[in-house]
Amino acid sequence: MKKLILSYFAYLVIVFGYFLFFYPLETFADTRYAAISHAVYFSKIPLPLLFLWMIIKRDLFRKWQEKIGWKHHVLSLPSLAFIFLIGYRFIQLPFDLLWFFVRRSAGTSNQSLISWFADRGLDFLFLWAGLSVFFLLFHLVVRRWPRGWPIILWLCFIPIVLLVVYVQPVWIDPLYHDFSPLPAGELRTDIEAVARSLDIEEISLLQVEMSNKVTTYNAYVNGIFGRTQVVFWDTMLNQMEHGEIMFVFAHELGHYVMNHFYIGVISYLFFGLILLTLTAVILNYLRKKFLLLSLTDIQMLPLFLFIVLSLFVVTEPITLAVSREMERQADRFAIEHTEDLQVAQDSFVRMGIRSKADIDPATWIVWLRNSHPPLQERMELLEQAINNR
Repeated sequence: MKKLILSYFAYLVIVFGYFLFFYPLETFADTRYAAISHAVYFSKIPLPLLFLWMIIKRDLFRKWQEKIGWKHHVLSLPSLAFIFLIGYRFIQLPFDLLWFFVRRSAGTSNQSLISWFADRGLDFLFLWAGLSVFFLLFHLVVRRWPRGWPIILWLCFIPIVLLVVYVQPVWIDPLYHDFSPLPAGELRTDIEAVARSLDIEEISLLQVEMSNKVTTYNAYVNGIFGRTQVVFWDTMLNQMEHGEIMFVFAHELGHYVMNHFYIGVISYLFFGLILLTLTAVILNYLRKKFLLLSLTDIQMLPLFLFIVLSLFVVTEPITLAVSREMERQADRFAIEHTEDLQVAQDSFVRMGIRSKADIDPATWIVWLRNSHPPLQERMELLEQAINNR
């Protein structure tokens, strides 16, 4: 274990040294802000796996369960989830605090430390609830269906995922931020006119107060089953030009028209089934090869999580590639439904300046990290469209 820890610290030195001093950063900003963002991101990737490996090697779940003293799984498994998340969050805290202060220093965030900890406390509660449900379901399902447990577990999670996706915009997101209807005026009138021209009537238009936490811009579409809504950050509404906001709305409308949100949910559910099946195959192989205990043994939980996270890291480039393609489709839709493309070009420049983004990251970073196409690629697509017109 000591060798692994020393290897990780050597990895940190290489990662931060490369991004701080050697990475060819292209940005509208005059700082290495985006490079530090890359360094923090790639530094955190191995942490969950190292933490889980330590738990597996030292049989910590069993030791924690013995100290807890509760034999009933309804009490012991949520307790184990709580202890696990405490440790998981603790090892990530130095990187999270570093990034908090980097954002404050760079001016992309103005959130107070107390507010930041409050948000993280809410995150912890939701993660704990989700992980507790998973631990309980896993134990129940593998005990009753020792052979077909991957399919049964997946079927159990389908309604849970759909419920969360439906409930999140209505009850969860407002716990973090203040939402209100987009106020009446020229912007709302023009947005509704564009929506009507495409025979769209049911979208809710909201604004969310983000200026007390960030200075960057964003908008997004979410919700299913009649609760679809387009949300604009107030920073965007207060500081971007009318035409720029309309282009951003056209982009989000593209996601809605092409059903990207539904496609994303279905894709992740299908991906989850593949992930569970592969995990079961690997888990059974390891149990036979190393004569491990039954699936109901408490140490199967961290081993299961280790396999799932390892597979997730390996397959993440695929999901990111799908996301980038959806974003390209939404960009093309926005271009087709925007008259003044120069204003659209200005919106990309404005967002790049404010976010201090890496506008043309290395290809391997795009594949391993970016859910959106690089800003340079998106601006070139707009430039080509302007020339064609």
